[in-house]
Amino acid sequence: MNNKTFLGIVIGIVISGLCLSQGNSSNDQAATKKLGVFVGKWRSEGTRSETAYSHADKISSNIDCRWSPQENFLICEQQITDSSGNHTQLSIYSYNSNEKNYTISSMAGQGKQPWNGTVVISGNVWTYPGGFEANGKKVTVRTTNDFSVPGTETFKSEFSEDGGAHWTVMLQGTAHKISN
Repeated sequence: MNNKTFLGIVIGIVISGLCLSQGNSSNDQAATKKLGVFVGKWRSEGTRSETAYSHADKISSNIDCRWSPQENFLICEQQITDSSGNHTQLSIYSYNSNEKNYTISSMAGQGKQPWNGTVVISGNVWTYPGGFEANGKKVTVRTTNDFSVPGTETFKSEFSEDGGAHWTVMLQGTAHKISN
């Protein structure tokens, strides 16, 4: 194979790749834009409940969410205050076009190891499914953010020890958008 033939094949592959990515990009952009409901500065107030996995407490936070420079990621930095002090959390949301879902990568403080999860967006409700094992038992956890009222987010974290038949609230509250 001569250099011109090889170059032609490479250019063909690149152009094919660009066409494929451009064909999906408008759908991906529309899916990514769903994250935009959280853009802005928010103030939240919530209450933790006394449960097997949480202690009664008041919690407040200031959240600042903005697009990354190329608007492919939503970046949110949160300053949290509770009875144990002040905490910082950084979260990055994105649309995963291969899996057709949303992801979150988050760090709960400087130097902390990040964790990754899935966010299911259905209409105005974002659900963060998860879980852990405690005392040899699987505990299912879910957090929901409801953006049904413009400029307001109602949030709730709850757990189930019976596979989702019964849920116990650990945290609930409301955030209000205070500026763009």
